[in-house]
Amino acid sequence: MNVCSVSRWLSLLAFVLMTGCATSIATRAPDGLLKVEIPKDSQDGYVLVRVVSTRPISLLNPKWQHVALMSAQGVRHEVPDVTPMSLGFAGDGTVVTESLHFGRLPPGEYEFANAGSIGPGPGLLMALIMSDHASLDRKMPRLRIEKGRLANLGTIVFAPSADKEPAQLVLLDGARGRAESLRALQDDSARAALPPPGGGWQRQEPGEPAEPVDQARALVAMISAPSDAAGNGHLVVGSHLGEVFERTGPSQWRESALSELIRVTFATRWTDGTWIAGSEFGRYATRQPEGNWRLHAIPGERGQVASVQKLPNGEVLFLLSDRSKGLRALVTPELVPGTAAPKVLDVNLKDADEAKLPAVLLDHPEAVLIARNVPGFRREVVLTRIDKSSLTVSTTRENFWVSGWQALPNGQIQVNRMNGLTNYFTLSTDAGKSWKNTDLVLPHGVHWADSSVAYAISPTPGFNTVSNQVTRTTDAGKTWTPIGKAFTTRDLAARIIYADDKEIVAQGGFAVFSSTDMGKTWTTTFPRPSGFQQAKR
Repeated sequence: MNVCSVSRWLSLLAFVLMTGCATSIATRAPDGLLKVEIPKDSQDGYVLVRVVSTRPISLLNPKWQHVALMSAQGVRHEVPDVTPMSLGFAGDGTVVTESLHFGRLPPGEYEFANAGSIGPGPGLLMALIMSDHASLDRKMPRLRIEKGRLANLGTIVFAPSADKEPAQLVLLDGARGRAESLRALQDDSARAALPPPGGGWQRQEPGEPAEPVDQARALVAMISAPSDAAGNGHLVVGSHLGEVFERTGPSQWRESALSELIRVTFATRWTDGTWIAGSEFGRYATRQPEGNWRLHAIPGERGQVASVQKLPNGEVLFLLSDRSKGLRALVTPELVPGTAAPKVLDVNLKDADEAKLPAVLLDHPEAVLIARNVPGFRREVVLTRIDKSSLTVSTTRENFWVSGWQALPNGQIQVNRMNGLTNYFTLSTDAGKSWKNTDLVLPHGVHWADSSVAYAISPTPGFNTVSNQVTRTTDAGKTWTPIGKAFTTRDLAARIIYADDKEIVAQGGFAVFSSTDMGKTWTTTFPRPSGFQQAKR
């Protein structure tokens, strides 16, 4: 968590008190839809910019809540974020760090001043203490707002400072960056009518600017939960800016990038070679082994595509996480559905609030398992099981939280069961139909290489960092032995996402680390070090 000095508090206070607000023209409806109202005969213009932070700004402030523009007359205007608030302590790869800034401003010339976020409080003082503020030291072009027109500034990719690395910013203001900011606004508002384009960055050089997309993608630090249903180390993950990565061996990753700069929330590669990349607003992309990525959308769906599973009968199961509807399960005859409406499976939850809880998914060869940990001192989880053959949906409740689970190649499911503040071992030998709880205590972030060998993290928290010591068991968790040297992460403890006797891969502090010598030395895999090149295809 960031520490603010007194001078920083005062500067933030001055920033809050001296900044005006752009006139709001977008509100969030009860159903979650962004409603855009463009006044008739308005004398103002409009501005749009998307900001992608490659990791949360801080533990409690994952994204910028506003950007500030300075008019030629010396008046500061705050352009607020119109996307829903997101909490930053939910864990790696699950935190929404993108923001979309849209507002109405008087016509004229402006300079891009800064960006920031105000903390959760309570009270102004505590809000300022938990705030983050960035003066954009890079000289940005001046911009013009024209009457009755939309100045689309494109996409800003921002990498917050980490350790000794300063903050970095990449401006994507060409056709791809502008298309992505406009797509985000149209998706969220169900394609509301917008003003015609006009104004924007005032550049001296003529022609379309060259967009440094590769430079921006090199700053990506967060990855989605690895897809490894077979338990064989074949990891496929997604990330910001339309990237999909496949682990092909120790310290070897292959990149396959979409042409769109969307956030990939789920990625996998089926045994027939088909690639799948899920995104937001019902969007997903597919790619055949020797083809190019193609972007699709499920009609009428606004949720985040959390999983896509091929069923034994050839049909396809989509799981979508929707802010207003909760987790939805849809079945289509094929991967790219036609005009027929998908079949909706009843997830068997009567309590609407519980249906909207964050879901932890597990892909097992026989079933898809969904865990929803119910908040509160009483540890309780709602477990939903969708049988892949019969599409039967069953729901049970267990008196623990699922802090992690894994399907082994032999079909057994290993669970980190949390009771109180302690993790225990739970397993299922019938594909999640029943569970056997044990008193065996487990460390944090366990990854099983097989039913006997596992790797985990023994964390030691500091002020705003965590020291992560890898520990290993060879007797099914009865005893654990530290191996190698500890490595440090910011804010959150790491967890093992893959491990064998050739490589240990850990994710924590919104970065990914690798060791190929049993934890003696560690290197950073994401964000990619300077000069590090992934094999592309």
